[in-house]
Amino acid sequence: MERTRITTTRMATRAKFPRSGALAAAGLLFWAGAGALELEAQVPAAGNAGERDRSDAAAVIDRVITPETYYNRLAFLASDALMGRDTPSQGLEVAAEWLRSEHRRMGIEPGADDGSYFQRWPYRQIRSDRAATSLRLTGPRGSASVAGPDGIAVRGGSDGDLAADLVFVANPAEAPAPGSLAGKMVIVHVPGNFSQPWLQRLNQANALAQAGGAVGSLVVVDAGFGAEGMAELTERFDRPTWRMGWDMAPPQVVIGQDVAASVIEGFEAMAARSDGGESFMVDLAGTRVTGRVPAEVVVDGRPANVIAVLPGSDPDLRHEFVVLSAHYDHVGVGTPVDGDSIYNGADDNGSGTVALLEVANALSQLEHGPRRSIAFVHVSGEEKGLLGASWFVDHAPEGMPVERMIANINADMIGGDAHRDTLVVIGKTYSTLGPLVDELNDSMPELGLTTSDDLWPEQRFFFRSDQFHFMRKEIPALFFFTGVHECYHRPCDEVERLDVDKASRVARLLAHAALEVANRDERPEWIPEGLAEVRQLTAGGR
Repeated sequence: MERTRITTTRMATRAKFPRSGALAAAGLLFWAGAGALELEAQVPAAGNAGERDRSDAAAVIDRVITPETYYNRLAFLASDALMGRDTPSQGLEVAAEWLRSEHRRMGIEPGADDGSYFQRWPYRQIRSDRAATSLRLTGPRGSASVAGPDGIAVRGGSDGDLAADLVFVANPAEAPAPGSLAGKMVIVHVPGNFSQPWLQRLNQANALAQAGGAVGSLVVVDAGFGAEGMAELTERFDRPTWRMGWDMAPPQVVIGQDVAASVIEGFEAMAARSDGGESFMVDLAGTRVTGRVPAEVVVDGRPANVIAVLPGSDPDLRHEFVVLSAHYDHVGVGTPVDGDSIYNGADDNGSGTVALLEVANALSQLEHGPRRSIAFVHVSGEEKGLLGASWFVDHAPEGMPVERMIANINADMIGGDAHRDTLVVIGKTYSTLGPLVDELNDSMPELGLTTSDDLWPEQRFFFRSDQFHFMRKEIPALFFFTGVHECYHRPCDEVERLDVDKASRVARLLAHAALEVANRDERPEWIPEGLAEVRQLTAGGR
């Protein structure tokens, strides 16, 4: 497209839909209470009975997905009224309800197990109760009490009483086989003083215990660690932490070397060997830990993944799914920058979220729908570590098992204007999805887009957004992306700075790609080399 046309469209859109606090507040009340506004005229169904001609679908997609409709939706989702859509938060809940209402208005069916659009997942804030922690070590040299609140640091917790044999593990950088530590309490020695490298060793010990299936870990510090180091550590451990799932994080308790040496025969020698770099594991026969490490749930969060499905029309293929995904959360309210503390997340990832809505609206109006079903999966918790996507693939709806998910296209940050008219399609060389998207884009020069290979391979973006969890289930995937910019995770990531014309064209390409994958006889396939790399980088995640 001509630059003058793009500029005119964007400026006209901004003039027609001004951003203001009053507009955002009014929009919040309207969307949450009165229902969804009709953002565009309904387009008559294209084509004649029995036809699936791409040009007819293109006419509908081109008419329905416009910069104006895209801007209208994004202006609400990224408004101050939603307070940055943190996970969990009231703003996220309003966004989820709005997504539900939009899909329902379009006639897109609910996709969660309970017949709703919401797949709720547990995301709880948990605080260890150090004062109530009480453990007893019993071994060949006698027994010793480990109790709070003084002289120990605690994180995680147990749902009930603990009773486990101890196993000493040297060199915690080496992970044990899964399940090899089941029913055991790991004990490690982490020498040195409180520092960032020391904390890294501590975290390695915690990860080692969890990887091996241990009930928890004891970390023994040197006598020189001192009261000051323990105070810094307890201040850090006493803070509430967020955790996905219903179980508590396995407890990790930090104790002094004098306590361990008073109970465990030969502890000093094992610690010295470990500190020297040896890697070994010793079952400490006759040495046990018993007691309690209680914790409390501070916030019982239940954020939603919003799942909507456009059913397929082919009786043989409708039980297979093309999954379009985008996270709709952002980072909420944070440190003010130039007096603005709301991190609106217009590009990250209001842009991808709105693209899914635009695609859903267009495809729902086709006279001849896709042969396979298309699932629109708006995940939460991406900013917390891809948590919502992880929960979705590990707890897939009963009617949409991962074995029937034949492809995933994830859209995240597609509104950036750093690379004019360029969409970076990350993962193109990993599966047949890449050539398919290139072929489609080349056949539609009117989109004015270049589908680029990964411009930042050293950043490993293919393994850093929600498509990662589809990939670990070996579902062929692509990542639609336009790059990180100066407003990434800053309050200036607002709708005014986005190139909504480009983003709407990306949404049109996404609609064509989803439709093409859904209609082809063959499923997308991994390139062998691509699958090998995916397996290597997602090892243990299945």
